[in-house]
Amino acid sequence: YSCVFCPTTEDESLQHLFIQCPFSIACWATIGLVVGDDAPFNTLELLKQQLVVPFFMEIIVLMSWSIWMQRNDLIFKVIQPSSDSCLQHFKKEFVLVILRAKSRHKENMSLWLDTLV
Repeated sequence: YSCVFCPTTEDESLQHLFIQCPFSIACWATIGLVVGDDAPFNTLELLKQQLVVPFFMEIIVLMSWSIWMQRNDLIFKVIQPSSDSCLQHFKKEFVLVILRAKSRHKENMSLWLDTLV
């Protein structure tokens, strides 16, 4: 399959969709993160170093989920993707994660989310 975000016929691999695709790069940038053209595990380490928070994995998973949902909305609902709508989806989901978080992380998670506004 080809990447639905790219005008070329770039293969939709996991690495391309979540790390190398220009649309995904723009989505990561909305939360202040820069992804490289590295292998997936190197990219995870790079994101962890940029975030410097104990809940870094929640952020990574949720942004990946938000990118995936933008992809699915385009394919199944013909809703045009945007990095702004990806960010809005991310924020909405992150609020729900905060509700389920351990009490010692809730305040820091809320403060981190507030910095995105």
